[in-house]
Amino acid sequence: MNIKDIAKMTGVSITTVSKIINNKTEDISQETIDKVMATVKKFNYTPYGSARKNKTKNFVIALLLKKMYNTNLMINSLVESLGKEGYSLMLFDSDDSIEKEKINLAKIASKNPDGLIWEIVGQESYNNLIYLNNCTCKIIYLDPKYEKENTYYIDYTKMGYVATSALIEKGHTRIACILKENSHRSEEFFNGFRQCLFDNNIPYQNEMYVPFDKFHPDILKNGSFTGLICSHFAITQKLIIQFEMLDIHLPLELSLISLRDDVREAIDLANISTIKIPNYEFGSFLATRIINLCENKGELNSSFEYNISVESYKTIDIPFNMRFPKITVVGSINTDYFFYLDDFPVQGNTVVASENVVIPGGKGLNQAIAISKLNKEVTLIGKIGKDQEASQICQVLSNHNVDIRNLISSSKYRTGKAIININHSGESTIVVTKGANFSLYAKHISDHMRAFENTGICLMQSEIPMSAISEAARIAKLYRATTILKPASISHMNDEDYSNIDIFIPNRNEALKLSGKSSIEQAAYYFLSKGPKTIIITLDADGVLLLTNDELTYFEALKTDVIDETGGSDAFISALSVKLLDGFSIHEAINAGIIAASFCISRFGVSNSLIDYETLERRLVHNNMIKK
Repeated sequence: MNIKDIAKMTGVSITTVSKIINNKTEDISQETIDKVMATVKKFNYTPYGSARKNKTKNFVIALLLKKMYNTNLMINSLVESLGKEGYSLMLFDSDDSIEKEKINLAKIASKNPDGLIWEIVGQESYNNLIYLNNCTCKIIYLDPKYEKENTYYIDYTKMGYVATSALIEKGHTRIACILKENSHRSEEFFNGFRQCLFDNNIPYQNEMYVPFDKFHPDILKNGSFTGLICSHFAITQKLIIQFEMLDIHLPLELSLISLRDDVREAIDLANISTIKIPNYEFGSFLATRIINLCENKGELNSSFEYNISVESYKTIDIPFNMRFPKITVVGSINTDYFFYLDDFPVQGNTVVASENVVIPGGKGLNQAIAISKLNKEVTLIGKIGKDQEASQICQVLSNHNVDIRNLISSSKYRTGKAIININHSGESTIVVTKGANFSLYAKHISDHMRAFENTGICLMQSEIPMSAISEAARIAKLYRATTILKPASISHMNDEDYSNIDIFIPNRNEALKLSGKSSIEQAAYYFLSKGPKTIIITLDADGVLLLTNDELTYFEALKTDVIDETGGSDAFISALSVKLLDGFSIHEAINAGIIAASFCISRFGVSNSLIDYETLERRLVHNNMIKK
């Protein structure tokens, strides 16, 4: 077959066929180009050697890979897709070497293919373009690190993000990323992992980065990690063998998700959660892109898009400790500035503090940490700024294993601050700035409705707007959670503010102020008439009053040398809540709260003075709590 035959078969002139074959198509319609090219490909027409020029098509595409591994599906797809369009494929491997890449480029130039798909070895590879000076081939690049026209790649960063999201959506915050060292895929996968943590307010910690060569099952001890994501399925297979030997059950004790990229792995996929690397789809995409470039068809710069999703959830579940009801805390978050004084200042006088301490605080934060120290899963909903204080707060909460995915960051308001003066008797005065706490509204709570899933008790305090408290109580009741409100820093509550509150816990001063009554018992009955079924009024050294429809009971306080009373109520409410969640009676829960409060106020500070589970249990056994 010759050029005359092609012209005759397509109904165009010999000149037109010649122009199309030699890429001189400026004045020729796309319809004519397509018709001629289809016939040329169909009959595998090649110009006579004497007529060949550098710009003549030969329907060959070169593929130059950085290193030939995990590419079988992509190569197969390229061969198949190119073949359908009448093209063949030449394959070259640089073996991760710049020198080999130079040799390969020289070979490619001598073959003068129509197009080159080039996975570069590194940034310096672009200097090797000089080896293609005598070659007119069109080039597309496989290079995710550097921006260059007609560059395409599989987005491993997005895959890392999706894998991490799958675990976070199930409630995991302690996640390890298992990687292969010196691997581009692992590097990009890890970037997606870190970005997803950041977007979900989960602080990154160095131990979350785990090269497989340094992996040891000891990192899973004591619940250090509840979920793993892996960049390579070969790693996952080795992990599974270790887990079987150690009797670690997936996903009951540990959740796991892995990328997978080889059709041979399909036989092992049935019981592993995976994300498929779209090598085959990428090969087909590249074939279309290089052909369009060689044949001057349309724009090429759109990226490779693929629906990245988890293929199954066989080894993904909620963390083991979330299989039991948790406590959700909705409240204030501050940076607390403690000043320890001999006595409080009076107008016109200056006093000198014997000590100054700055630590994260706020009733919401304190209660969340207290609950975690009592071995209960706890979620904190609150608002912070986008400042250094917020970063420190998130780190402290994360260190205490508090779920902080539902913290809301404000670019308009700074993180709240509290100035706390403590005198020699342990009494305190507190000045609180409004800050981000007071911009936490009902919509913010409803936007985080999923945080209330699996909630047994919801703790709230009124150092945030009442609209947020009302919405939190409403949603908590939808999830059948018990609601507890500590009315702090307010002087008035409307009748509707008591709706959906099960347990109401003011202190003496708050009770008298909010009720307008002259005695504690009168105040308690007033609150009971507003809707809550249980009223608990804390009376400092005089103990605790309990009022329900069935009883009025006083509980004695423990004799304690008061050092700092600041966190006493937070310690009391947190211990009470934990015991109620464990099914203990209200009397037993109050006794636990009294011990926790006594422990806290006998020490300086709050978060460092909150009782832990073992200490509370020992003291419950040791102390004989007597009701009056």
